[in-house]
Amino acid sequence: MKTFINSFINEKKKLLLIGDILLVFIAFFLAVSLKVAVSEDFSFKLIMAKVDWMVILWMLLYPIIFYIFELYNQDIFKKNTKLILYISSAVLIATGIIALFSYLFIPHIIIGRTILFLHSVITIPLIFFWRKIFERVFLKEHAKQDKILVIGNSPIVNDIESIIQKGNDIIPNSLTVIREYSENPGTVYINGSTSSKSILELITDRKISTVVVADNIKDFPLLKKQLLDLKFRGITIYDAPYFYEALTGKVPIAYIKDSWFLFRNQGEKFNSLTYRKIKKVCDALLALSGIILSLPLMLLCAVAIKLSSKSPVFFKQERLGQNEKPFTLLKFRTMIDNAEKDTGPKWADKNDSRITKLGKFLRTSHFDELPQLFNVLKGEISFVGPRPIRKYFEDENAKSIPFYNLRHIVRPGITGWAQVQYFDPRAETGPLERLEYDLYYIQNQSIFFDLFIILKTVQTILFRKGQ
Repeated sequence: MKTFINSFINEKKKLLLIGDILLVFIAFFLAVSLKVAVSEDFSFKLIMAKVDWMVILWMLLYPIIFYIFELYNQDIFKKNTKLILYISSAVLIATGIIALFSYLFIPHIIIGRTILFLHSVITIPLIFFWRKIFERVFLKEHAKQDKILVIGNSPIVNDIESIIQKGNDIIPNSLTVIREYSENPGTVYINGSTSSKSILELITDRKISTVVVADNIKDFPLLKKQLLDLKFRGITIYDAPYFYEALTGKVPIAYIKDSWFLFRNQGEKFNSLTYRKIKKVCDALLALSGIILSLPLMLLCAVAIKLSSKSPVFFKQERLGQNEKPFTLLKFRTMIDNAEKDTGPKWADKNDSRITKLGKFLRTSHFDELPQLFNVLKGEISFVGPRPIRKYFEDENAKSIPFYNLRHIVRPGITGWAQVQYFDPRAETGPLERLEYDLYYIQNQSIFFDLFIILKTVQTILFRKGQ
C-alpha cells in the first residue's frame, strides 16, 4: 500500500479512472456518429474510419488533465458548482491541446472542429453525472465498510489516530484503538479490563478489515497466533511505522531504527540501474526540449531583470548534490543584490522585503526556476528528487535530525515529493517533515512515481498549493 498509488489508483479510483476513459471514448463515438449522420449516409464503417491509433492516444490525455484539475479528489464531488466548473475547464483545455497538436504536428489525422465541439458538449455532462453516481454508489458504501483496529500504546498510535480523525478521502472513518493489551493463560486484558472476547472475535464482530500493531507481539503468543489466522483470512495486517508511511507518504523518523531502512521493501531492488538510465535519458531530452521551447521566455525574463535593476540577471548559489557533491544552482535573480549582506544565510519569507517587485512575479509564476534546466542538462540535478539545499542549512539540519544525510544518496530535483505536500518548510518542524517526505520518495522511487509527482507539481502550481 503506497500513498501515491492510493491517492490516484486505489481500488475505487481505478473504477473511476476506467469509467472516465470509457466515457471519453463513448463521447467521441457519439460525436462522430452525430457528425456522420448529419453530413453523410450513416454507417458504422464511416465512424470507424475516424478512429486512428493517434486519436486513441489523444483520448487518453483527458484523464491526465482530469487529475491536474483535481477531478480525482473526492472532496469536490459534493460541490456541484465547483465540480462542473472544474470538469468544463479540464475538458476544454484537453480539447484545445488535442486541436492544437493535431493541426500543427499531425495534419493527416485532424479530428475536426465539429467533432471536437460535440465531443466537449457530450463529455462534460457525462463526466459530471458519472462522479455523482460514483459518490452515491461507491464512496458512501466504502466509508461504511472499512474499519481499522490499532493495538499498542506507542506514541505513534496517537499520531495515527490524529491523522485519521482529521479526515482524508482514502482513510476509513471508523477506528478502534486498544492501547493496553495483555494476556495470561486463558485470560485476555483489553484496556485494563478482562475481556470475554478474543481479538479474533472482536475483529469479526466489528467487521474490521485492517489491523495495525504498535506493540512487540513476541510477548503475546495468543495475539500472534490470532493475527496469523486473520492474515490468512484476508485481513490486512500492518506494523505501525509501515502503516504510518502508507497513510501519510512520509517516513516516521521518530519511530524507526537503522534496521528499518535496511530491511524495508525486502526482495525489491533499490534504485535499479534500468530506472537510473531511463531517468537520466528522460532528464536530458526533456531539459533540452524545455530549453529550446522556453528560450524566448527566458530571454524576455533576462531583459526584464536587467531593465528593472542593476543586479546580475542570474542568481548563482552553491548547493549540495548527490553524495553531497557541491554544484552551482542557476536561477533568475528575484532579490536585491547582496540580499544576505546584513542577515547572513536566511530562508526567504512569504513577504520578504528583499524580493523585488519583478521578483515576486517571477516567484509566483515559477519563471525564476527556468534556468535550472541547464543544471538538469549537465546532470547535476534531475526533474524529480529531493530539493537541493545550501550546505549551511544542510549542516545545521544534520546536527539535530537523524538519518538526514540519506537524502543525498540520489540526485536532487527541481521538484519532489516534499514540494507537492501541504506543509510549511519554514516552520520549526519543517526540515524534519521535508526529510520524512524525501526518504519516502527515495525508498519508493520509480518512473511511475516520478510522472505522478510531475503531474502533482502542475496541479500544485495551478491551484497555488504545496510549497
